[in-house]
Amino acid sequence: VSIHDDNSTSTQPTLKIRQDGAGFGIQIDQNGNGRALYIDSEDTGGAGIEMYSKYGIQSFQDISGGYAGYFARSIAEAGSYPLVQMKCDNANNTQPVLTVYQDGAGNGIKIDQNGNATALYIDTEHTTNNGIHVVADALTTGTAAHFYSNSSDTNTRHVVLIHNDNSSATGATALAIQQDAAQVGLYVDQNGNGNGMYLITDHTT
Repeated sequence: VSIHDDNSTSTQPTLKIRQDGAGFGIQIDQNGNGRALYIDSEDTGGAGIEMYSKYGIQSFQDISGGYAGYFARSIAEAGSYPLVQMKCDNANNTQPVLTVYQDGAGNGIKIDQNGNATALYIDTEHTTNNGIHVVADALTTGTAAHFYSNSSDTNTRHVVLIHNDNSSATGATALAIQQDAAQVGLYVDQNGNGNGMYLITDHTT
């Protein structure tokens, strides 16, 4: 079956389906090894698919070895848009923009950054909250955060850098450690032939 609207000045839908009952508007039962729905859109100013609903898109993977969603781009993109964008534009919203639940032993989120750019970049304008907040109340032998490097490069660098760059921020502490248990507050295990802790201060009073 082919439906073809060959008039470039037409402003009406080529196919319109209205369903007032509780059944599906369109049902596709694809049993062959091919795409159930294929869209090739050359539109440069709009979306290939535009949807308005309460629950949006629900995708369930029920065959092993696949995925529930896949977004890819293989062009030298120099525009202003990321590959995937999530935007909640209501200032009164109190719910997360993205929630990830992982009940298995795999990573919750994995970033494999191969290009020479920041793997995770956060720009936050909040004033009384945390840029990154980690709650690890079930720890046994694990850590709340782990920063690791095994690079043999001899260039000068920091594995972790904390930088307060405003000289007027006299109430800001660059690093604070609070230890409520009867254990070490700060532990340094220096195995290389160098200083375990080295301080440079320019204060005068």
